[in-house]
Amino acid sequence: MPLQLTNNIFFIDRFFFKHLSFFSKSSIFYNSKNIEKFFRIITKFGEGYFELSLILILFLFIFLNKKKSHIFKKYITGIFFTLFFTQITVNLFKLLFGRARPSVTANPEKFYGVLSLIKNNFLFEGDYASFPSGHTITIWGTIWILSFFIKSRYIKTLLFLLGFLVGISRIYLVYHWTTDVIASIIISYFIAKFVYNRMHGISFVKDSVYGKKVKKIGRIKRKREKLGVVN
Repeated sequence: MPLQLTNNIFFIDRFFFKHLSFFSKSSIFYNSKNIEKFFRIITKFGEGYFELSLILILFLFIFLNKKKSHIFKKYITGIFFTLFFTQITVNLFKLLFGRARPSVTANPEKFYGVLSLIKNNFLFEGDYASFPSGHTITIWGTIWILSFFIKSRYIKTLLFLLGFLVGISRIYLVYHWTTDVIASIIISYFIAKFVYNRMHGISFVKDSVYGKKVKKIGRIKRKREKLGVVN
């Protein structure tokens, strides 16, 4: 990676660490107990409980509204597989990069890598699992997949606002660097898009096969009519 680009990336981390983290004297949120309480609540939306609760609620809707059960099943499938792939991806990346959290060091350049973590017995230490953000990728994976299904701009806006606040909370509470959060949003988008495309790809194949069967049946019927065959 070019040196200038690397410096610019780490500048972003240092800038937001200085102006957003709760213990920085230059932070816009410095020494605000109410803001801290707010973000400690908001950050819980990325812990997975919200997403699993959403799946359970959608399961309930299947039985309450059977006419729209196919829609709820689609949501459940999308959320489940997006969560599945995001969790595998984020944990692999955390092990591979071994980045130190801002609570450990004020230097965002501290990437130790998996070999160094193994050598120093830090492989499963949470302090060296900053990149990318697990909370952010969890909430944003759910947001992205739902945004592909849902048409309501109002609901989409609320979801994106929630995701934005969760991302800010991870920086504010000094759990992650800004680039951890940004990377998680980007990665989760591609995973959700992959899941969405696969779901629609399968539907397309089924429709195509069904369409071919209909055409074939139609041709057989026309031939039988020409030959004067009566069922």
